[in-house]
Amino acid sequence: MTATVITAEGTWTGATGTADGKRPLVPRDQMAIGSLTKTVIAAQVMQLVEAGKLSLEDDAANHLPQSLTFDTNSATVGDLLGMRSGIPDYIDAIWRSLSTDKRHVWTTDQLLARVGPNRAPVRAAFEYSSTNYLLLGLVIEQVTARPVAEVLRLGVLRGPGLQRLIYQPEERPTAPMAVPDGASASTLKGAGGYLPSLAGASAAGPAGGMASDSATVARWWGRLCGGQVVSVASLAAMTSFGASGEYGLGLGNKADEHGRWAVGNEGQQVGFSAKAVCVPEQGIVITVLSNDGDFAGPVTTALAAAIGLS
Repeated sequence: MTATVITAEGTWTGATGTADGKRPLVPRDQMAIGSLTKTVIAAQVMQLVEAGKLSLEDDAANHLPQSLTFDTNSATVGDLLGMRSGIPDYIDAIWRSLSTDKRHVWTTDQLLARVGPNRAPVRAAFEYSSTNYLLLGLVIEQVTARPVAEVLRLGVLRGPGLQRLIYQPEERPTAPMAVPDGASASTLKGAGGYLPSLAGASAAGPAGGMASDSATVARWWGRLCGGQVVSVASLAAMTSFGASGEYGLGLGNKADEHGRWAVGNEGQQVGFSAKAVCVPEQGIVITVLSNDGDFAGPVTTALAAAIGLS
């Protein structure tokens, strides 16, 4: 795994383990970051809201391609961001295939076709579903008439030091890269050179297709929590956790049992896990990326304890 900690006293980053079973990991190794992507997408939607191109109260269907025949359950843009649309997830229907057909290129139409017909009442409850962010990717493209990757580069990923935070498969990872599940380097070739694979990247898209090294995602997270990516009002909306107390708009409530720290998100991809948290009032950011199991969460907690957060 690799990790980065940013505090007022400075920045620390480190790595342990191997990238491919042989080569030692280095802090610059890119890994898939899974659902940390959702926070980036949510921030981009909020930028479009700030620009007057969208409203959180807009019916999402009004910002989708007219040719799309998909039941959005009358969900608003805000409902999609906050996982309150009542639309079920598509991930379970395809998850197994991501490890057996690694070079398959998934299209949005194919993915939406895997979504079941049942819908829970909109806004009735928080229910985590990556389908929400698959739809938000389409909303971004429809509103801007540009591909998501291009919109991000011109928007929330604009600025120095963010080149290794990439949106796959439109943007390709570059060496050094860590192999999922700590397998051999040849695994990347068999997967099309993407993290964790071409299938995994194309299937996740705006719900979880990004890759980064820990320092770059920490740099971006610090800018987000510092009000440099979206406005103070937008950040407040993203961190308003409502009745559920657990999820805002692309950001989760990561406070401990004593109510201390933080806001952030977690990510899972085939062979990778990731976590990023920040304490906006103190300018503290912790990011952890792992290419071997679900270690990111516990290590984030340990690093928080090491700097006196918990």
